[in-house]
Amino acid sequence: MRIYWLEMRRVLKSHRTMILLLITLVMAAAMAWLPVMFESINYQDDNGKIVELNGLKAIAYKKSIRSVHNGKVTPEKLKAALKTYQNTVSQYGDVDSENFPFDVYTEKISPISVLLGRGVREAFADPKTGMAADLKDISPDEFDRFYEQTVQHLKDYMQLEKKGSVAQEKAVKKYAEVKTPFQLYAGYSRDAFDYIEFFIFVCVILCTAIAAPTFSSEYQTGSDSILRCTKHGRFRLAIMKVAAALTIFVVTFVVCILLHLLISDLAFGPECLKTSMQMLFSTISLPALNLGQLQIVLAAGGLLSLLATVSFTLFLSAKCKDSLTVILIAFVSCLLPIFAYSAVGENWISSILPSAGVGMRNNLLYQLYDLNYLHIGQISLWVPDVILVAAAVEIPIFLLLAVHAYCKHQA
Repeated sequence: MRIYWLEMRRVLKSHRTMILLLITLVMAAAMAWLPVMFESINYQDDNGKIVELNGLKAIAYKKSIRSVHNGKVTPEKLKAALKTYQNTVSQYGDVDSENFPFDVYTEKISPISVLLGRGVREAFADPKTGMAADLKDISPDEFDRFYEQTVQHLKDYMQLEKKGSVAQEKAVKKYAEVKTPFQLYAGYSRDAFDYIEFFIFVCVILCTAIAAPTFSSEYQTGSDSILRCTKHGRFRLAIMKVAAALTIFVVTFVVCILLHLLISDLAFGPECLKTSMQMLFSTISLPALNLGQLQIVLAAGGLLSLLATVSFTLFLSAKCKDSLTVILIAFVSCLLPIFAYSAVGENWISSILPSAGVGMRNNLLYQLYDLNYLHIGQISLWVPDVILVAAAVEIPIFLLLAVHAYCKHQA
């Protein structure tokens, strides 16, 4: 334990490490607040003047006009909202038209927009083209079978995208676990979840930079040759170095992600976390989660990806003789899933690398509400499962390889 605490102290005394950890903490708070700053809405006051609200005021106003729909998303609520929309459009014209009265939009359309979002329209999409239906073309009576229609849309989508019969069967079976009717508590921004994933990506990059010189810097200075001659050199020293590094990264991530989620949830309102994932993203998203549970899954998945990436970096650090080489290879491996997914879509490379769960379109959030499957013969595997299992397996493997590489290293 003495070696462990000495290693912790050595790492934390580094100015470079402390600066990177401080940047991570600042980014956690900043990225939680950015989607709040971007919230805005205009409304017409009693004097006919257009008032613009931003930030917390915009969030509060949106919730005040939309909270009437909070609770279960029943077919009756959807029918009433659709009738209001269609009656308003028939009387005043297209809501996207410049001539549409602003006060009517504020009073009639804006409050029901959370109910009649793209997710609702996509449930009635054309099975041949996948194009979402126009609200003007949907009969209110069709909402009597809304939840049955979501299942049919899932089947149509899987067939249209040629995902395979096995994947379709698995997707329908998993979707059956989703609780209906959906829950809606208006207020939370979809952008806020994008910023959670973006922060996790930044955190992984910064922690990778901190982990890179763990072993390789001592190779460069020659101090490693002295340490190996001590009583607890080689194996015990390697174990303590790895344990100290992981402790720092786990504590950093937990503190930062909790700070990020605390700021975000307090700004948008904790009650919004009871909203079903399907109401904020796609109605055919497979996870049976509300927004609060989705945050927990993203945080846990982010921690797994972070540890897998850091474990791989520690292995590189024990294997390579200089920190620059370690950093370059580690950064390339962090970015490779992003490039692989951008080039060919879902694939094994973008799903099993240590940093597969973080990035842009390939990140865990997007994979949770997309319907991507990987295939091995007749076996179909849901991409989020592949990402999480791969990360969990890679952590001990790369840590053992790091210790082994350090013990076998020769100057």
